[in-house]
Amino acid sequence: MKQICISAMLAIVFCQAFTQSIFDNPITGTNPNTANPYTTGQTVNSNITASGIGRGSGIAGSNTNNRYNATGWNSAALDANDYFEFILTPNAGSGINFISLAVTLQNSGTGPGSFVLRSSKDAFAGDIGTLASNSTAGVLNTIDLSGAAYQHINSAITFRIYAWGAGSAAGSFSVNDFIFNGLTGLLPVTIEYFNGAKQNAAHVLEWKIAGTNEPGTDFKIERSADGQHFIPINSFSATALRCLLPFHYADNNPLPGRNYYRLAITEGNGKIIYSSVISLLNAATGFYVSGLQSSLVKNTVQVNISAAQKMQLVMVVHDFLGRQVLQKKCQVIAGNNPVEIDCAALVPNIYQITVYSADGASAHLRFIKK
Repeated sequence: MKQICISAMLAIVFCQAFTQSIFDNPITGTNPNTANPYTTGQTVNSNITASGIGRGSGIAGSNTNNRYNATGWNSAALDANDYFEFILTPNAGSGINFISLAVTLQNSGTGPGSFVLRSSKDAFAGDIGTLASNSTAGVLNTIDLSGAAYQHINSAITFRIYAWGAGSAAGSFSVNDFIFNGLTGLLPVTIEYFNGAKQNAAHVLEWKIAGTNEPGTDFKIERSADGQHFIPINSFSATALRCLLPFHYADNNPLPGRNYYRLAITEGNGKIIYSSVISLLNAATGFYVSGLQSSLVKNTVQVNISAAQKMQLVMVVHDFLGRQVLQKKCQVIAGNNPVEIDCAALVPNIYQITVYSADGASAHLRFIKK
């Protein structure tokens, strides 16, 4: 298993696409347990620092070559002091997008029987995943870390492997080798949300971004009268610290009628990313349907509605023969409203949505149910 894992590490180091080792150690030393933490032989990406592999105060090191080994795992349930630990810290201006953890675990015949991985993201309260071990050559475990909770990490994060249920205090458990896979460096900006609402005569835009590790990020707010041709109406820069908080901007002089808005964000490499387009109606009354999130839907169709004032609308779905198959009432605010309709029960076909207001105004859209 050790030779296989070392080969896997070398392959991962040279992979530049989806999997890249950022912190690993084949643990090939003599009695590695004598160090707490153990760092000999580890490889760490230049954009981060790493602690090595350490252990909690409730367990004790146990001599075994080529394995980071410990005893004292005989608690009946998970003990907060019985763990192996890894701490990864991005350098200033950098960040981590995790992909996975690959770790080989081995226990003695009287060693622990229960194993979980947890992290400091929730103060070690919940399991990221359960692990397996055996008393022969060890078990290679791969834990997925590609979820949102482990993306855009720009401060220290700790992972712990907890174990319990050993047959005796002398029962041992070890980490034989490990690889944290991920990407580091200046992380791409992502837009968490971009919303708009009317406040008296102004159009107020709100947004939140994630992932920027740049000293400064450049923003442009762009507006259009037709949804096609946009011009900047405001621009500014914000520090990485400021980008941790939401932004808002008030357009105090919107165009008469329909106004379309989008964000243009310039990353450090000069790449410009755009938000989705939202629309607001500068009028005393009325509404219009600005479009669908997608005209090809599986379970849910999202209708984007811009209203001049708070009102109730009725949304009716007809099939291609004109038969009503769904109806939904919705309350919208003065501003942009994404309204969802559950279409999971519809058979694959072409459908039409008609949106009605109390004064008799209506709008129509078509979509295809896959």
